[in-house]
Amino acid sequence: MNGNKFSKEIYGDADGIYMSCPEAISEHLAEKLAKYKTGVELCCALGMTVIQLAKKLDYVYGIDMDTERIISAKKNAQLYGVQNKTEFIQGNVLDEKLLKNIQAEVAILDPDWSAGSNKKEHVADLEMTQPSIKDMFYKVKEHITHNLVLRIPNTFTFDTLSVLGKCEIENIIWDDRVRFKYAFFADDIVENKETDMYFTI
Repeated sequence: MNGNKFSKEIYGDADGIYMSCPEAISEHLAEKLAKYKTGVELCCALGMTVIQLAKKLDYVYGIDMDTERIISAKKNAQLYGVQNKTEFIQGNVLDEKLLKNIQAEVAILDPDWSAGSNKKEHVADLEMTQPSIKDMFYKVKEHITHNLVLRIPNTFTFDTLSVLGKCEIENIIWDDRVRFKYAFFADDIVENKETDMYFTI
């Protein structure tokens, strides 16, 4: 069921596994963010990105609304041996009271960007993700950190993101197709930059 996405048979529902970031790509992201000591992922689902981050950072939080996925994320953290470096919280990622209690140097935002029930069709607007990536961005920036990474669909461009400020985009490519993108925001990024990253999945 996991195919080539993960090195272990992870816990989780079929949709959660399908939407989870492949392990090789989460490892790449963790390497890139290794300069930070603490992190948080909003909409962490089964915790697969949190787990790879925990291998490089001192401590990582994961927040998700779905109780069953949080249970699976905790099991997956144990499966990968990082349960002592992770904390998974069931809650609303837009809850400012919750966000104020998170201490993290970098935040990853990974909302659902599927268009309706078709997971392969993606929205093209910041406010159409579930929850709104725009709302998440501003709340996290206010309450947690200015260092943000957005996992976004290939339908998003610099124009889509312009309201949020300048960013660096990585196009995540395998099988000759851009599967999704990472957009990196930080106070020291002053111009838009785009890079292609190739993976074998």
